[in-house]
Amino acid sequence: MKKFFAVLIILAILIGGGVWWHISKSKKKEQTYTTAKITKGDIVNSISSSGSLAALNTVEVGSQVSGKIVKIYVDFNDEVKEDQLIAELDDSSFKAQVLQAKANLESAKAGMLGNYAQLKNLQASMITAKADIAASEANVKKAEITVTDSERNYKRIKELYDKKLVSKSELDSAETNRDTAKANLEVAKASLQSSRAKIDSINAQIEGQNADLESQKARIAQTEAQLSLAQIDLDRTKIYSPINGRIISRDVDEGQTVAASFQAPKLFTIAQDLRKMQIDTAVDETDIGVVKEGQAVTFTVDAYKDKTFKGVVHQVRLSPNESSSVVTYSVMVNVDNEDLLLKPGMTANAEILVSEKKNILRMPQKAIYVKTTEKMKAEIKEAQKNITASETVPVWVKEPNAKKPIIKLVKMGFSNQDYVEVANDALKEGDEVVIGISGIQSSSKSSSNRQGPPRM
Repeated sequence: MKKFFAVLIILAILIGGGVWWHISKSKKKEQTYTTAKITKGDIVNSISSSGSLAALNTVEVGSQVSGKIVKIYVDFNDEVKEDQLIAELDDSSFKAQVLQAKANLESAKAGMLGNYAQLKNLQASMITAKADIAASEANVKKAEITVTDSERNYKRIKELYDKKLVSKSELDSAETNRDTAKANLEVAKASLQSSRAKIDSINAQIEGQNADLESQKARIAQTEAQLSLAQIDLDRTKIYSPINGRIISRDVDEGQTVAASFQAPKLFTIAQDLRKMQIDTAVDETDIGVVKEGQAVTFTVDAYKDKTFKGVVHQVRLSPNESSSVVTYSVMVNVDNEDLLLKPGMTANAEILVSEKKNILRMPQKAIYVKTTEKMKAEIKEAQKNITASETVPVWVKEPNAKKPIIKLVKMGFSNQDYVEVANDALKEGDEVVIGISGIQSSSKSSSNRQGPPRM
């Protein structure tokens, strides 16, 4: 009797398990549909890129001379005005160089004044020498007249002496007078020659003084240039802000020595106006063809995850950037930052709006790529007879109270990765399209409505 009840229990368990397995298998074969409604809205195509924020104009302020920093007047985040004194270097050695250059200039000017004085003296001597020449020429003429007169007198006395009319002493006196007159003529000629030689000497000295004067003028110009350079270096010991802006970087401290041997060392970085900023984004070469100036941009930064900022494409730069065989182009995006939330160096994740359509009838992209059975695939082929595949796409539509969805051929228009425009009257707002079917076993016989991406 006990064995009989045991057999009955085992049979009941086996029958119950079979029934449960049959019911479970039947349920697994049942298909359920996930749907989404056809809506009106916007379809936006955008390009994703990233870059860092920076001020529109950032200036690095350096020192053009070497020296120890004795005073710093600004610090991080301070606002500065153009030509505001922001730092000073030790200027003692530069002041000494200015004083030395001034002394050299005064010495050169004094030398030039001495040249002018010498030149005036020579010009006065020239006048005197010319007067001496005139006097010597007059003396020569006078001596020539005296020689002629004494020669004539000597001849007359000689004739009288030959006739025994005058004494020998008178003849000797006439001869002496003649010889003296000739000697005086030679003296006068020598004096004239000396005066002419003196003129030549003075002319040579004048030329020498003129040459020295030009040399002194050149020396003055050189010392003036040296003074200007020394003054410029002295002025450079005071560092001024070149623009209105805000200090975003200070790289030195008081007491620190800076060396400007080969290049100006950076002291400060000043951002001109942080209310206007820009993003230098990198756009792939495959997308750069649709990016244009004036396109709207939205972006986020990690510091404000729930806030979206706006910008505008300002410039598409032509110079390519290549890294690991990937070519990108810099796209500069201008950004308003009136509330000063954005800071230089922040990473911006940007979306560049390249095209959009507003308030159009749209369906989800998922409706095009629903996985179907071989039987559903045959229904699609039947529905697409005599229709070019590129014109329409089959979409499964779930009507109210219907057990199975029906096929409708939808003409696609504008699209993005999420939505496709419904470009014919196959669907209307509120219709429910199938975006997923459960209960379909993965196999080679299952397929989607459409192969390949939708038309953009």
